[in-house]
Amino acid sequence: MVARYALIFVLGIIAILMVSPLILTVFTSLKPTTELVNPAWYPPLDVTIDHYIRVWTEGGFNRYFFNTLLISIVDAAVMIVIASMAAYALVFLKFRGKIWIQILFLIGLMIPVTAIILPLYSIIRSIGLVNTHLGVILADLALAVSVFVFMFTSYFVGIPKALHEAARIDGATEFQIYRRVVMPIAVPAVVTTALLEFLWSWNDLLLRLLLLPRDEMRTLSVGLLNFQGTMTRDVTGLSAGTIIMAVPVVVLFLFFQRHFVRGMTQGAVK
Repeated sequence: MVARYALIFVLGIIAILMVSPLILTVFTSLKPTTELVNPAWYPPLDVTIDHYIRVWTEGGFNRYFFNTLLISIVDAAVMIVIASMAAYALVFLKFRGKIWIQILFLIGLMIPVTAIILPLYSIIRSIGLVNTHLGVILADLALAVSVFVFMFTSYFVGIPKALHEAARIDGATEFQIYRRVVMPIAVPAVVTTALLEFLWSWNDLLLRLLLLPRDEMRTLSVGLLNFQGTMTRDVTGLSAGTIIMAVPVVVLFLFFQRHFVRGMTQGAVK
């Protein structure tokens, strides 16, 4: 019993340490500028949402939010299709060169982004997609597809081969088997892929700085840089922008956490 309470106490302390930066950011974003002289852990005495309004209108976050949402949704949707189809072929189909394709995806996992960022930029620029959402989306997909192919593969290998063979005997095509038999079973993997790709796309900074230099095309992660300079920092604006950027991701995880955990752990134990 003592050990149980000790464990609860330790986990509680860890939870407080993890949540405290978010709480302090919320406090700062709701404080009038005159209260910034108080310690950061003091809750706001006179709550204001003026900083959120300023960030959303004057800071351009209404435009940045739309750009980020568009790129992230398209990233997640296209990644689900590409990664699941590739994993389906690797698991259920037999074809020449299959092992070499698996090796290529494995190499994709081992290469760091910073090692190929300049060649990637050159390719995007050569096809005229710098300063376009499509260019960023293609770069995102190219850099992350290996991860999600292996994620779907680990899930698909747990699906009984008898289901695939029975559908084929009934006369279903491979695409029908993929769409009507395999994918409905793989909902946790689909949700996990959507959440992770959405999160990575939503938070990415490096590719957005490199490929979207025009202000009207920028995303939230780049927009946050507008609130800090070399010698000064707009603390309240930065805090409000951070909360605006964090809320959608937190809400998504709260709604889909069960599928997310199941998708991440599927295939860990066989």
